[in-house]
Amino acid sequence: MLSIWIQNAVSGVAIGLLYGLIGLGVVLFFQTTNLLNFAHISSAMLGAYLCYMFNVTLHLPFVIAMLLAILLVACYGLLLKRFVYEPLAKREGGRLEFIIATLMLSVFLLNAVIVLWGGVPKPFPNVFGDPAKPLIIGSVAIQTHSLWVLAYVTVFVIALQSFFTKTMTGKSLRAVAQNQGAARLMGIDVEKMLTISFMLSTGITALAGILLAPAYFVSLDLGGGIIGIKGFAAAVVGRMNKPYIALLGGVMIGLAENFVVLYASSAYRDVITFAFLILFLVIRKKAEA
Repeated sequence: MLSIWIQNAVSGVAIGLLYGLIGLGVVLFFQTTNLLNFAHISSAMLGAYLCYMFNVTLHLPFVIAMLLAILLVACYGLLLKRFVYEPLAKREGGRLEFIIATLMLSVFLLNAVIVLWGGVPKPFPNVFGDPAKPLIIGSVAIQTHSLWVLAYVTVFVIALQSFFTKTMTGKSLRAVAQNQGAARLMGIDVEKMLTISFMLSTGITALAGILLAPAYFVSLDLGGGIIGIKGFAAAVVGRMNKPYIALLGGVMIGLAENFVVLYASSAYRDVITFAFLILFLVIRKKAEA
């Protein structure tokens, strides 16, 4: 029984970190704009499909395919700022229009993917190891995908933290997130930082989508639905202002859904998981009162 617990814990942490990465992107976007972007989760879907195209269709090495996909999705973030955020969010009443526009954009992107790649889920290449051949440690069988996810996310978080704390751009981005007016008075180019925020948040979510694809296939599910809700839920656990707490929120969700399956039907996985999450938020709110 202990071995099963360990297997589920490792798998839950790995998948939860990916939900947390989506949440981290949501928090980063919200901190700098004070807006919700309902097309945010579409970045995960675009990242997965583009990586699949580069790797499987064009036969590029996986790492190059992944980097190209993330770069293109980051460019999508740039276009989102230029053609949706700037015309709408800065004018009176435009903030609500921006939120509605991103909702419509998410539907558009979903249908665009169906036209370009079809709606049938595609198996992701076994770049993280054969699921049928897990790593055996004693009596514990651990999927190599989970280990690769832990490695990728760990390296990414260390790099992101270094970016925020050791580079002028990262420090400027943090200043804009805290107070745009004060940052502008300090001579920081707020518009440039907002552009970086859009590109960084969409790029992070694209990475999450690529790493989620082996578990969920390259499918439309990555463009919204329950995965998007889990990402936003992780952001809420992080109070929409603490990126790394959003990562922990994702881990909570991943662990909860994995252990629910041990004791109940998988059909109840999401119901019970979100019930636990709501209970956690209520208890936290009461504890702070």
